[in-house]
Amino acid sequence: MRTIREIHEDELDELIRITVEAFPGMKVESRADRDRMRERLAKVMNEPIVHFFGVFEGAAMIGVMRCYDFTMKLRETRALVGGLGGVAVDLRHKKEHVAADMVRFYLDYYRQKGAALTALYPFRPDFYHRMGFGYGVKMNRYSFRPDALPAAGVGAVVDYLTADDRDDLAACYDRFLARTNGLIELSPHMLDALFDDTSARIVGYRQNGALRGYLVFRFEAAPGENWLTNNIQLRTLIYDDAAALLALLGFLRKQADQAGRIIYETQDETFHYLLDDPRDGSGNLLAGLWHQANTQGLGIMYRVIDAARLWAVLGDHDFGGVTLRMRLDLTDTFFPENAGSYLINVSEGRATLGSGTADVELGMDIADFSSLVVGAVDFERLQAYGRVNLSDAGMANVVNRFFAAGRRPWCLTHF
Repeated sequence: MRTIREIHEDELDELIRITVEAFPGMKVESRADRDRMRERLAKVMNEPIVHFFGVFEGAAMIGVMRCYDFTMKLRETRALVGGLGGVAVDLRHKKEHVAADMVRFYLDYYRQKGAALTALYPFRPDFYHRMGFGYGVKMNRYSFRPDALPAAGVGAVVDYLTADDRDDLAACYDRFLARTNGLIELSPHMLDALFDDTSARIVGYRQNGALRGYLVFRFEAAPGENWLTNNIQLRTLIYDDAAALLALLGFLRKQADQAGRIIYETQDETFHYLLDDPRDGSGNLLAGLWHQANTQGLGIMYRVIDAARLWAVLGDHDFGGVTLRMRLDLTDTFFPENAGSYLINVSEGRATLGSGTADVELGMDIADFSSLVVGAVDFERLQAYGRVNLSDAGMANVVNRFFAAGRRPWCLTHF
């Protein structure tokens, strides 16, 4: 009989075996490597927001996963969002629907907890898209020379941050989160991991004693055999305003004598406007005379798991100031209790679940709806692609205004 339950600390060795065999690229090979991994996981296991689950056939563990109780900024609201990571299946039990059973359990688990939304990083986007997860925004990998950054902040004073600055850093991040969409709150163990990482350097900018921005970076060897040539891997860039941003970029610009290029992976698709030369050094031309400025990848995916509860979660959000009655017909084959017809009453932008007749009817799959509701895609694009059914084409502009998020969802949390 197959069961899924939380894993105990004395079962971590088996979790590690399954994980390492499923992901050999982790390079956990020696006994010392496994001991370090076990020590780290035992610490994470004690975090209140993290839950380790195992799939068991009788007494044998055949699959593992981690669930995270995240608080995410969803449009104008901070909401419980269930995160999923570390999904791994014993090599001897592939093609036995173990992963599907784990995902189904995960969706049930967070629906029962009161979440309306979940998120994960897919090992294969097509696999999770078939399960109803919608695509988030793309990650952009920029590679630019330090002297391509603006010089306006070069004279600003910055300093390294240490664990003593932990509270200031957390507050700075939280202010940044409040102005954005999609960011996940920093938990205590995330902060610990940041300051415990000996390879990471944290630089902050203060104004009148208050921390107004910070960045996290690492040095990495540049391609080739010259050990004096390095690149900077810019991991995080958080700021209150343009002055703080320019001060941090000024610090990076001053590293031109030591770093050949700065590698920055960000969901900010307009970052190239900050650069004097946005070309990525590849020399590639696209479609004639379009200079390659960055490469892109699909990552985080989102899934609505309680379409009825969603409108209560977003009760304080202004949906474009519109007034209408919209019937939403959702298809959800993997999680059918989430499918159905929902009458949304919208009065001056405030949406509530109701009943009765509708001004317009909208039908779509849960994956596309999930991307739409977090703001990763616009309704007008889904309509243009034939991904939605709208009963009255004359209402398209109103529906598009209703779903418009203003900001695309960013995520800086790896899980």
